Amino acid sequence: MRKKTLRSPRRVRKEKEQKMRKGLLFFSLFAVLLGGAVYGLARPSLRITDIGVSGSSRVPEERVVETVRKGITGTYLGFIPKAHPFVYPKEALRTELIKEFPTFSKVSISLGSLAALRVIVREREPRALWCAGMFGCFLVDEEGFVFAPAETGSEKLHFRLEKEATSSPLGTEIFSADRLAASITFLKELQMLGFNPERLVFQHERDVEVPLSDNARLLLKEGDYARALSNLQALLLQGNVLPGTVKATNVEYIDLRFGNKIYFKPK
Repeated sequence: MRKKTLRSPRRVRKEKEQKMRKGLLFFSLFAVLLGGAVYGLARPSLRITDIGVSGSSRVPEERVVETVRKGITGTYLGFIPKAHPFVYPKEALRTELIKEFPTFSKVSISLGSLAALRVIVREREPRALWCAGMFGCFLVDEEGFVFAPAETGSEKLHFRLEKEATSSPLGTEIFSADRLAASITFLKELQMLGFNPERLVFQHERDVEVPLSDNARLLLKEGDYARALSNLQALLLQGNVLPGTVKATNVEYIDLRFGNKIYFKPK
C-alpha cells in the first residue's frame, strides 16, 4: 500500500508564497510588455502623414488623398491609431477606393516610409459610350462596366450605344464582355460596308435600331449580326434597290428582323 506523503504547514505556506511571487513576476512582465506595445503604437512620431497618389487622370489626386485620409482617421479599441504604419487598414482602403471611384480597375497601396503611404491606381480604358436617356452618356470598359461620365468630345472617339433607363448606370455592369464586343464589331463591319452608323439603340426585347446618315435606319435583332450583314451585302449587290452611294441611301429603313427576308421603305 502506497504511503501518503505528509507536508508540514510551513512547507505548504512556502510553496504558496513561491507561486504568488512567480505569478506577480509574470503579471509584471506582461504589463511591461503590454505597456511598451501600447506606447509604441501610440507614439505621435509613428504616424502616416504623407499620402502620394499616381496613375489617376480622371479623378483629382486630392479626392483620392481625402478618401485615404478619412480611412486612417480614428483608432482601434479606442487607443490604437489607424494611421500607424504597422496596422493601417490596407484592404479596407483599397476596397473603399474602388467603390468610391468606379474608374479605378486596380488599386495598390504600400508604405514608402514609416510616415508615407503610396497609392498607385490603374484606370479603366473606355471601349464605348453608354447613353441612358435622361441620365446622359457614360464611358464603358471592355468588360461592359460603366465607370465614368463621358467627357465632352468623347462621342467622336467611341461608338455610342443607347437604351432608356430608370436610374443611373454608373458603377454597374450593363453588358457582358462578349455582348459588348459583338455590338462594336457589328458597327465596325457596317463601316466597312460603306455605311455610317451613328449609334446602336437597344429597344424592346431583342430589337435593335441603327440610325444612319440621311435619316435612314437599320432594324434588326440583337445577336443576329452575322445574318444581318450577309443580307445587307446581298442587298448592296443589287444596285437598283439602293441607288446612289451606300452612305446616302434612298430608303427610310431596311428591316432585317425576319430571317433572310428583307423589307425596306423607299423615301
